[in-house]
Order: sequence, then structure tokens, then C-alpha cells
Amino acid sequence: MSDWINARYGTALTREYISRWERGAVTPGAYYLRCLSVVLDVPLAVLEGQVDRREFLTDAAGAAIAPVVASDLL
Repeated sequence: MSDWINARYGTALTREYISRWERGAVTPGAYYLRCLSVVLDVPLAVLEGQVDRREFLTDAAGAAIAPVVASDLL
């Protein structure tokens, strides 16, 4: 992920720094939250905590799985 963000946005993130985000040791700033929302294809509101993450992920998984399940039923 750090390579993709660095190439796309001209930053100098390291894998170790992103690992600190993942562990909750550091919170990414607004700029990096916008970068992450693009990389992860997730609405920025989810990363900023304005949307319940569990509900969002459940809805996203359901939307991704529904066409496969529907095609099996046909």
C-alpha cells in the first residue's frame, strides 16, 4: 500500500509507518485519510469514523456477494 500511495501522491510513506496506523499507534492525518480512501475504495466518512464501520462492511460484503448468489439461483 505504501508503494501505491507514494507513486500516486509523491509521498514518502514507509511500510513501518503504515503498520503503526494499522496497530493504532498513530492516526493518519486528513491528507493520508483521503489517500487511503482512494486506495481502499472506501468512502472517506468510513475512515473518519462518521459511519459505523461494521455496518458499512456488512453492507459492502452483501452487495459484493449478492450477484454471485443470485446467479447461482437462476
